[in-house]
Amino acid sequence: MNNRKPAKRVTKPNPRSTGSLDVHFGEKLRARRLMMVPKLSQEELGDALGITFQQVQKYEKGVNRISAATMVQIAAVLRADVQYFFEELPTGAKNTKEIKTPVLVEMSLAAHGPRLIEAFLNLKTDKLRGIVADLAQGLAQAG
Repeated sequence: MNNRKPAKRVTKPNPRSTGSLDVHFGEKLRARRLMMVPKLSQEELGDALGITFQQVQKYEKGVNRISAATMVQIAAVLRADVQYFFEELPTGAKNTKEIKTPVLVEMSLAAHGPRLIEAFLNLKTDKLRGIVADLAQGLAQAG
Protein backbone atom coordinates (compact mmCIF):
# COMPACT_ATOMS: atom_id res chain seq x y z
CA MET A 1 0.00 0.00 0.00
CA ASN A 2 1.20 3.46 -0.89
CA ASN A 3 0.24 5.97 1.83
CA ARG A 4 1.97 8.88 0.19
CA LYS A 5 -0.17 11.79 -0.85
CA PRO A 6 0.10 12.79 -4.45
CA ALA A 7 2.37 15.78 -4.95
CA LYS A 8 0.57 19.06 -5.21
CA ARG A 9 0.84 20.60 -8.59
CA VAL A 10 2.31 24.06 -8.38
CA THR A 11 0.69 26.38 -10.84
CA LYS A 12 2.46 29.50 -11.89
CA PRO A 13 0.47 32.53 -12.97
CA ASN A 14 0.26 32.82 -16.69
CA PRO A 15 2.79 35.49 -17.69
CA ARG A 16 0.47 36.51 -20.51
CA SER A 17 -2.53 37.14 -18.26
CA THR A 18 -3.46 40.71 -17.50
CA GLY A 19 -3.68 42.44 -14.16
CA SER A 20 -4.26 45.76 -12.48
CA LEU A 21 -1.28 47.33 -14.23
CA ASP A 22 -2.93 46.61 -17.59
CA VAL A 23 -6.18 48.10 -16.27
CA HIS A 24 -4.24 51.23 -15.20
CA PHE A 25 -2.74 51.63 -18.69
CA GLY A 26 -6.14 51.03 -20.28
CA GLU A 27 -7.83 53.64 -18.09
CA LYS A 28 -5.13 56.17 -18.92
CA LEU A 29 -5.53 55.37 -22.63
CA ARG A 30 -9.31 55.81 -22.51
CA ALA A 31 -9.09 59.03 -20.48
CA ARG A 32 -6.60 60.58 -22.89
CA ARG A 33 -8.62 59.50 -25.94
CA LEU A 34 -11.79 61.03 -24.50
CA MET A 35 -10.03 64.29 -23.63
CA MET A 36 -8.71 64.81 -27.17
CA VAL A 37 -10.08 67.86 -28.96
CA PRO A 38 -11.77 66.91 -31.16
CA LYS A 39 -12.64 63.63 -29.44
CA LEU A 40 -11.10 60.54 -30.94
CA SER A 41 -13.32 57.47 -31.30
CA GLN A 42 -12.08 53.94 -30.68
CA GLU A 43 -12.49 53.30 -34.39
CA GLU A 44 -10.39 56.34 -35.33
CA LEU A 45 -7.67 55.34 -32.88
CA GLY A 46 -7.76 51.78 -34.21
CA ASP A 47 -7.45 53.02 -37.80
CA ALA A 48 -4.47 55.19 -36.87
CA LEU A 49 -2.81 52.18 -35.22
CA GLY A 50 -3.79 49.65 -37.89
CA ILE A 51 -5.93 47.62 -35.48
CA THR A 52 -9.66 47.09 -34.97
CA PHE A 53 -11.77 49.16 -32.60
CA GLN A 54 -12.43 45.93 -30.70
CA GLN A 55 -8.71 45.69 -29.97
CA VAL A 56 -8.76 49.29 -28.69
CA GLN A 57 -11.71 48.32 -26.45
CA LYS A 58 -9.72 45.39 -25.05
CA TYR A 59 -6.74 47.65 -24.35
CA GLU A 60 -8.96 50.20 -22.60
CA LYS A 61 -10.59 47.55 -20.40
CA GLY A 62 -7.23 45.98 -19.52
CA VAL A 63 -8.27 42.68 -21.09
CA ASN A 64 -5.31 42.70 -23.48
CA ARG A 65 -1.82 43.87 -22.72
CA ILE A 66 -0.34 46.82 -24.56
CA SER A 67 3.15 46.11 -25.85
CA ALA A 68 5.83 48.75 -25.44
CA ALA A 69 5.93 49.34 -29.20
CA THR A 70 2.15 49.77 -29.33
CA MET A 71 2.23 52.10 -26.33
CA VAL A 72 4.72 54.33 -28.16
CA GLN A 73 2.42 54.39 -31.21
CA ILE A 74 -0.63 55.14 -29.05
CA ALA A 75 1.19 57.97 -27.28
CA ALA A 76 2.10 59.52 -30.66
CA VAL A 77 -1.49 59.33 -31.94
CA LEU A 78 -2.83 60.78 -28.67
CA ARG A 79 -0.16 63.52 -28.70
CA ALA A 80 1.13 62.45 -25.30
CA ASP A 81 4.50 61.49 -23.91
CA VAL A 82 4.86 57.77 -23.20
CA GLN A 83 5.59 58.77 -19.59
CA TYR A 84 1.91 59.79 -19.33
CA PHE A 85 0.94 56.12 -19.02
CA PHE A 86 3.34 55.63 -16.10
CA GLU A 87 2.35 58.74 -14.16
CA GLU A 88 0.74 58.20 -10.77
CA LEU A 89 1.92 54.62 -10.43
CA PRO A 90 2.83 54.04 -6.79
CA THR A 91 6.56 53.69 -6.26
CA GLY A 92 7.66 50.85 -4.05
CA ALA A 93 4.33 49.02 -4.40
CA LYS A 94 4.76 45.44 -3.27
CA ASN A 95 2.19 44.23 -5.75
CA THR A 96 0.03 45.63 -8.50
CA LYS A 97 -3.10 45.41 -6.31
CA GLU A 98 -1.90 48.66 -4.74
CA ILE A 99 -2.47 50.55 -8.00
CA LYS A 100 -5.36 52.99 -7.68
CA THR A 101 -7.05 54.84 -10.50
CA PRO A 102 -5.71 58.42 -10.58
CA VAL A 103 -8.33 61.03 -9.67
CA LEU A 104 -8.11 62.91 -12.97
CA VAL A 105 -8.41 59.67 -14.93
CA GLU A 106 -11.39 58.67 -12.81
CA MET A 107 -13.00 62.05 -13.40
CA SER A 108 -12.44 61.95 -17.15
CA LEU A 109 -14.05 58.49 -17.26
CA ALA A 110 -17.09 59.56 -15.20
CA ALA A 111 -20.34 60.55 -16.86
CA HIS A 112 -20.10 64.28 -17.62
CA GLY A 113 -16.49 64.35 -16.39
CA PRO A 114 -14.97 65.47 -19.70
CA ARG A 115 -17.59 68.22 -20.02
CA LEU A 116 -16.86 69.44 -16.51
CA ILE A 117 -13.09 69.42 -17.07
CA GLU A 118 -13.39 71.27 -20.36
CA ALA A 119 -15.78 73.88 -18.93
CA PHE A 120 -13.56 74.35 -15.85
CA LEU A 121 -10.47 74.91 -18.00
CA ASN A 122 -12.37 77.41 -20.16
CA LEU A 123 -13.06 79.64 -17.13
CA LYS A 124 -11.02 82.80 -17.55
CA THR A 125 -9.89 83.48 -13.97
CA ASP A 126 -8.70 81.58 -10.94
CA LYS A 127 -11.43 83.33 -8.94
CA LEU A 128 -14.12 81.72 -11.13
CA ARG A 129 -12.39 78.34 -10.89
CA GLY A 130 -12.37 78.71 -7.10
CA ILE A 131 -16.11 79.47 -7.05
CA VAL A 132 -16.83 76.40 -9.16
CA ALA A 133 -14.60 74.23 -6.94
CA ASP A 134 -16.36 75.55 -3.81
CA LEU A 135 -19.75 74.83 -5.38
CA ALA A 136 -18.73 71.28 -6.31
CA GLN A 137 -17.35 70.65 -2.80
CA GLY A 138 -20.52 72.00 -1.22
CA LEU A 139 -22.73 69.82 -3.41
CA ALA A 140 -20.60 66.74 -2.65
CA GLN A 141 -20.81 67.36 1.08
CA ALA A 142 -24.58 67.93 0.89
CA GLY A 143 -24.89 64.43 -0.42
